[in-house]
Amino acid sequence: MNPDLAANNVVPDPLFHHAYKPNITFTTFPKKNDGFPPAKNVINSMGMRGPLPKEKEHTRVLLLGDSFVQADEVNFEDTFGQLLNQHFQNRMEFVSHGMVSWSPTPEFSWLHHQGFSLQPDHIVLFLCINDFFGPDIFHQTDAVYREQAIYKNGIPVAYDLPEPTWSKTLLMHSAIVRLTHQVYYKFQQTLKGADSDAPFNIATETIILSLKKTHWSDKTQKNVIETLDVVRSIKKASIRFGITLHVTLVPLPFFWPDEAVTGKALPPYNWPSNFTVSQNGIEEYIRGYIDNLGVNWIDLQYSFTKAKTESIIKLYNEVDGHWNTNGHQVVYQSLVDYFDFYNK
Repeated sequence: MNPDLAANNVVPDPLFHHAYKPNITFTTFPKKNDGFPPAKNVINSMGMRGPLPKEKEHTRVLLLGDSFVQADEVNFEDTFGQLLNQHFQNRMEFVSHGMVSWSPTPEFSWLHHQGFSLQPDHIVLFLCINDFFGPDIFHQTDAVYREQAIYKNGIPVAYDLPEPTWSKTLLMHSAIVRLTHQVYYKFQQTLKGADSDAPFNIATETIILSLKKTHWSDKTQKNVIETLDVVRSIKKASIRFGITLHVTLVPLPFFWPDEAVTGKALPPYNWPSNFTVSQNGIEEYIRGYIDNLGVNWIDLQYSFTKAKTESIIKLYNEVDGHWNTNGHQVVYQSLVDYFDFYNK
């Protein structure tokens, strides 16, 4: 499929905010300076990548998140979910569903309408730092989705979507870690048309969230809490289905000077190519919050730091910023170790 038409694969959805069109096939091609080979994506009738889940035979783990789980730049068999299925064959099965720029609220909607019906025994929820951006910082963050959600008994069952002008700039494969140069400027013009004073400061917000909460404004802390309260609601709903919730935070390439060097130097970051910033502040806050919920934590940051210490291989795409096949291997091994220990 022509990569210029890629945005047409993701469409506004009244139940999930936005989702894949069902029953389509497309290829994700690398952007300039990215070196991954073209990746074929087959979307099933449920709007999920890969074949429809079969009738449940073993302990089932649902891997749920955003574009890192979506992994449309990686061949399906090389994604960490499929590697896990090969490793745990005839013992456990892993079902993956990720959608670019999803966050806890649309993920909760999808669980309500589809995910719980797959009868998972465990859910691994992948959070990403931009889930916690304020609505004045990013147009595809949980605060925006919460405002657009229609609730029934505390569950976001539908969305009151704005006029679909946003679909023209929607999610061209890299809206999570790094908006592409083209999308950035298109979105910036959209903002100017809607509000000439609208700020666009993703770089600053990323740095602020790397700091301890004592450095956050009251507005930032309130938004982080309200986003994590959605995780609380997901846990409550999961318990009713006898499902155990596990939570992790996606490690980003910004922590290492040799990762995504080209991407971090482009808008909206414009950082020096060797710039680094951690996620220590937001991760510490999340871990404390979910510990109080009694939710299990999976420490992917430790696994990536260990892998970077032991090898010089790159774990992220150079421009796009998502995990490459090496990164998926790290996630795979981390979850193997986690579930081997968990099941002892």
